[in-house]
Amino acid sequence: MKIYQTLDRDPRTSGLANSGQARIRSSRDPKALAELKAELETFVCDGQYGLAIERILQSYLRQLDRPRQDAAWVSGFFGSGKSHLLKMLGHLWVDTPFPDGSTARSLVQGLSEDIRALLRELDTQVKRSGVAAVAAAGTLPAGTGELVRATVLSIILRACGLPEAYPQARFCFWLREQGFLEAVRSEVEEAGKEWEKELLNLYASPILARAVLKCDPNFAADEREARRVLREQFPVPRADLTTAEFLDAARRALAPTGTLPLTILVLDEVQQYLGDSVDRSVVFTEVAEAIETQLDSRVLLVASGQSALTEEKLLQKLRDRFRIAVQLSDADVEVVTRKVLLRKKPSAREEIRALLDRHAGEVSKHLQGTRLAERTEDRRTILADYPLLPTRRRFWEECFRSVDRAGTHSQLRSQLRILHEALRDVAEEDLGRVIPADALFDAIAPDLLNSGMLLNEINNRIQALDDGTAAGRLRKRLCGLAFLVSKLPRDPGVDTGLRATPAILADLLVEDLRADSGPFRQEVAKELAALAEAGTLMKVGEEYRLQTTEGAEWDGHYRERLSALGKNDPEIETRRNQLFTTAVQKAVSTIRLTHGAAKVSRSLQLFVGAGDPPADGEQIVVWLRDGWSATQKEVENEARRRGAEDPVIHVFLPRRAADDLRSRILEAEAARQVLDAQGAPSTDAGREARESMESRRLAAEAARDELVREIVQAAKVVKGGGTEVFAESLEAKLRAAAEASLSRLFPRFDEADHKAWGVAFRRSKEGSDHPFTAVDWDKAVEDHPVSREVLAALGSGASGGEVRKKLQAAPFGWPKDAIDAALVALHRSGTLRVVLNGQALAPGQLDQTRIQKAQFQVVPEQVRLGTRDKLILRGLFQSAGLSGRAGEEESAAAELLRTLQALAERAGGPPPLPPPPAPEWLVELRSLQGNELLAAMLERKDDLEEALRAWPARADLAEQRRPRWELLLHLAECAASLPVHAEVAPEIEAIRSQRTLLEAEDPTVPLQAKLGAALRVALKERIDELRARLAEAQRQLAADPSWSRLGAEDQAEILARHGLQEVQPPAFAGEEELLQVLAQRPLGSWADAVAAVPERVRAALEEAVRRLQPQARRIALSAATLETEEQVKAWLAEQEQTLLAAIQEGPVIVG
Repeated sequence: MKIYQTLDRDPRTSGLANSGQARIRSSRDPKALAELKAELETFVCDGQYGLAIERILQSYLRQLDRPRQDAAWVSGFFGSGKSHLLKMLGHLWVDTPFPDGSTARSLVQGLSEDIRALLRELDTQVKRSGVAAVAAAGTLPAGTGELVRATVLSIILRACGLPEAYPQARFCFWLREQGFLEAVRSEVEEAGKEWEKELLNLYASPILARAVLKCDPNFAADEREARRVLREQFPVPRADLTTAEFLDAARRALAPTGTLPLTILVLDEVQQYLGDSVDRSVVFTEVAEAIETQLDSRVLLVASGQSALTEEKLLQKLRDRFRIAVQLSDADVEVVTRKVLLRKKPSAREEIRALLDRHAGEVSKHLQGTRLAERTEDRRTILADYPLLPTRRRFWEECFRSVDRAGTHSQLRSQLRILHEALRDVAEEDLGRVIPADALFDAIAPDLLNSGMLLNEINNRIQALDDGTAAGRLRKRLCGLAFLVSKLPRDPGVDTGLRATPAILADLLVEDLRADSGPFRQEVAKELAALAEAGTLMKVGEEYRLQTTEGAEWDGHYRERLSALGKNDPEIETRRNQLFTTAVQKAVSTIRLTHGAAKVSRSLQLFVGAGDPPADGEQIVVWLRDGWSATQKEVENEARRRGAEDPVIHVFLPRRAADDLRSRILEAEAARQVLDAQGAPSTDAGREARESMESRRLAAEAARDELVREIVQAAKVVKGGGTEVFAESLEAKLRAAAEASLSRLFPRFDEADHKAWGVAFRRSKEGSDHPFTAVDWDKAVEDHPVSREVLAALGSGASGGEVRKKLQAAPFGWPKDAIDAALVALHRSGTLRVVLNGQALAPGQLDQTRIQKAQFQVVPEQVRLGTRDKLILRGLFQSAGLSGRAGEEESAAAELLRTLQALAERAGGPPPLPPPPAPEWLVELRSLQGNELLAAMLERKDDLEEALRAWPARADLAEQRRPRWELLLHLAECAASLPVHAEVAPEIEAIRSQRTLLEAEDPTVPLQAKLGAALRVALKERIDELRARLAEAQRQLAADPSWSRLGAEDQAEILARHGLQEVQPPAFAGEEELLQVLAQRPLGSWADAVAAVPERVRAALEEAVRRLQPQARRIALSAATLETEEQVKAWLAEQEQTLLAAIQEGPVIVG
């Protein structure tokens, strides 16, 4: 049996419908109908495609009687079958008939019962509407650019048999509404013209003009006039239609009888049409909204794009309009290929199954050890896939993803084409033959050349290998496959494990399952070796790779460097030591130990070298040596010599696979040097050579690192004294040895090992009298081992960082909290003095962030204070209103000095205040700090208490006297022109110069009284004089005839304007009121006001006279056109009468 005889569709005679690419068009010519019929026959209404149709139909029928009809958005990668799906949906909608009597629904095989039920319900709704269903479909990029509404409308018009252009469509609407459409069309066709073409010449066609005039003689006077009327009545729009115009035209096209049909409007490639145009996207959103809500829920809008609506910013605006989201992927590619191309005849299935069962062993061993090897599910699909093996299908899919980044071949239509051609090549072969994997290379090589993925030089060399012989064809196929395999990713996580080895290439090329593949595999190995010998391929380990001319040059550089490095043993040793050090350091860095109840973190430090390792006292040293520089016995003897108390851990790496390790180091280093030397090539061939060299480096490094890992895992770990540590891994051995080394490195650790040192630190900082009770110590703080060592470490003085470093190192290894707690507690007790940045820190101000840089000194015994002394000081502090808590004496002392300084400043000041008090004992106290300050305060206790009593009283008195002094100065300033000023001024100066403002008797009181009395007398005299002059002025005004003629309102207004109204005497009994009155009008201003009264009277009388004079009025003369002397005289006489009458009422202004 031949392969074509097993297939339901013979690949020799059956081509792919539409070449695998659906085109949405409305043509009904025989060729287009034949293509459509083939598309329907091969349409797989299954999986995502079937689900999409079902969801769209369900939603449409559910929304028919609702205010809004939801739209659908179909998205998917380029070539995923979107256009094919939409085209089939449109024809299923109207059940397109064919000349042979078949219909679209009858041609589609495998329509589910659910979809058939939905289509029957659609037919029921169509009958109920009384009008036939309509399917309008089109591709938007073929539209009219920015005219979005016109573009969508053109698709509807075309589906309704109307011209696509808006002016011509309106013309047809008008003809139909007037009842002229058929008559005009008949006239055009009888004249030998095509109706559609003649409509394109609407404004210039004499035939159309005559036909319209024949139907309606009143349309225009003649043909020329008719063409003008047509141009004016049906003009070409200068911009896009409005939404109202779009909806009106859509209704007139779809519903000539007034009833909208059940319509599907398919718009393909909407995303490509919208592009990055925000304006176009906004208009399309508006059109979609109008279709959904303003066409009686009868029109279903279905659009497509490559992206889902949530993926592109511009598309997100459509989300609320397109509520049915359909996402197509490549998940149904296998289903489609099996149903369209690989479907088997029922009669052949058993024979194929028996064949595959007999040769299952051959199939199972293909690609073993890779991620593409046989899987359990292959048993369920191998029959459906035959003659394409599942392993090869997976290989093709990986190649599509790797060499076809643009997705041009990972599309459904491209895979259909490639598989169809492969089936056609093996169709005449006997059952048992399979499609070789290299068929993919032949199918996609031209496109890979165009994309630059495949260099022309490499392709020419591959094609030239086929010399017409069987061996030549095999060599060509091997190189093609080697190219594809070389492009597969090798990054961790995505590496398929496929390499171009003889076994893998043979697995992919076996063509006959019935034949023994052994001889063929030997032939493959033989030809690969020959190709490598000829320089066409290069062998890297077991793998073969294509070699270009430039690649050969790179390979030559590589071999030169490989040879040179092989003679440089010191360089090899350096690289090997670096690898060992890095690998062991990785293990060392993972070890983190917690020491004792205090849980102190401990780490390990790696040392590599022949001399004794340095000891920093804080980390456990790991001494690394290897079998290339020492023997295991030497390492063990050194460990014994150093003794059982030595904390050093000895690690020895055995000498294993020395030659292989040397080779891999050489290969990796040579490849790296070539890559560094050659730089970044600018040609495609150079980049290909660089990629190949990079791959070689990675392979060598991977093999090298694996050898290093095996050697490191076999490492010997020995403790001090020579005892070997046994465990499953190096990390476990190091951990066990390190735990034993802790007590050797830190023998005094137990003296400070406690989990509560953090609590002890907090209590010390808070001033507890017994802070170390938290760590089970109830004796004096100074007697604790940690405190004693802290005092010893300080000596004559040291920083906190220095103390920490010494006590955290061997032999102590104490917790940092323990050291800090001791420092703070000793500072609190007065044993230590602390200075930070030149400033002494009071107890309670020292925290862990400051300890590192703070300087500590031991306080001499003679200035240390006892408990009774501290109680006296606390009482003193509390009398000043300060905190007197235990342990805060130093900070309280500093605060007391600041308080005294502030009181002193308030108790005095600039003249006339006395100077602030500044006793020598206060200056002395301010120069001291710490316990010295506290001791000095005890000596000056009486002085301090007297100052705290007297200075606040002086400060309060100064606050009271200062405002009275300011008032005295203001009064003296106001009285500068009075005789009293000469009497008072010397007294004021005496108070200032002698600074006697705070005397027991307030010196300002009698002076204020004198000044106030004199000012009141002077002010009253001036007010009385002004009132008298104003009264005289009003009497003068009353006697004037002009003043008497004015009304009371005018008189009051003139008096106010000229300051002649009566003055009310102000109140100025107290000094504050007196100053306020004088501030508004000083004494001199009162005298000026008296002198100004006569002038103000004169001005008031002048204004009164002006107000009594009559006011002139403006009179306008009448306008006229004068042509004769008589007319002039008559006009003058008329104006004379007007002016004479007006002047009787007062002066006039002619204007």
